[in-house]
Amino acid sequence: MKEVIVHPFPSLHTTIHDVPVPEPGPNEVVIKVIVAGSNPKDIDHLISANLSLNSGDDLAGLIHSVGSEIEETAEWRAGDRVAAFHPMMTEHGAYAEYAVVSGSTVIRLPTGMGFEEAATLPLVLTTSAISLFRRQRLPPPWSPLTYSTPTPIIIYGASSAVGTFAIKLARISNLHPIIAIAGSSTTHLLPLLDASKGDTLVDYRLGVDEMKRLVKEKLNGAPCHHALDCISSKGTWIPVSHMLSPSTSTQTSYLSVTSGANQYNEPEIPEGVKVVYTYVGTAHAGKYRQGMPMQDGEAHVKGDPEWTWLFYRYVGRMLADGRLSGHPFQVVDGGLEGIEKGLGMLRRGEVGGRKLVYRVGEI
Repeated sequence: MKEVIVHPFPSLHTTIHDVPVPEPGPNEVVIKVIVAGSNPKDIDHLISANLSLNSGDDLAGLIHSVGSEIEETAEWRAGDRVAAFHPMMTEHGAYAEYAVVSGSTVIRLPTGMGFEEAATLPLVLTTSAISLFRRQRLPPPWSPLTYSTPTPIIIYGASSAVGTFAIKLARISNLHPIIAIAGSSTTHLLPLLDASKGDTLVDYRLGVDEMKRLVKEKLNGAPCHHALDCISSKGTWIPVSHMLSPSTSTQTSYLSVTSGANQYNEPEIPEGVKVVYTYVGTAHAGKYRQGMPMQDGEAHVKGDPEWTWLFYRYVGRMLADGRLSGHPFQVVDGGLEGIEKGLGMLRRGEVGGRKLVYRVGEI
């Protein structure tokens, strides 16, 4: 089979190699990749680790083979249509004709869902879900709020894939009002916001002071204890932290951040706001990768793999009944040969409001 290796140095480039089709371990699945998707971390993690690797982790396709323990459960069979999240920084990633994934991070696709749309789901959807439901302990989609008391949530970088999925999940869990903060590329957000429940869009390009003023106005005096910074770059989390109410004896104020390149211990963070880093790799490992910043140690992430197993099964149900959908995408021509072009676009900041995907195989 063909496999792409991404090289971050001396400049970003890829090479394509002929390698054997991998075999699954006992709890693994081998998937014939129809469509692979890209994320900025496909480059960033390689740069930080000074490593060349098949760094793709988002994929959709057909199950090719399953490991012995999965075969016994009969949950997955050859030919099943699926999307999957490959364990980050491990071999046999999504940039290949066949990839190996954990049996726990596989999503069953409804018949009418295209592989391109499906490939936009796994990594960013999981990041949003862990941020909201594991780190901030908000009610998950299978147990949404049923009372009318407002539970405001601020989502900075809302037009990003992580932000958009956070809005979708918040709606399913009946979390309102949603204060979505974004700049350009917001057309796809407007149908997701429910003005009757106080949801609103705030433009960060108006400047920090005006952004903070508008958020306060939209909250209309309601305390807000939940926020997600989907950008987490150049101090974006600092003004977001100022929008939150202080923690109380019964309610902790959480600000989730998504980049491992920062320490988040600035004195500008108000007392009573807890900044929590979401490293999505805990969905597979139940622990932080070496060198990642940690808040409160690792005790609170040990259960992430079991929770993610449940979440992925429920994602399949939400896709089938229409409560959940994928993210806007752009197909980069060339299949595996187009991955270098797509990663270059990401590196140069030329992609906004959409995910890049590559057609690797045929059904």
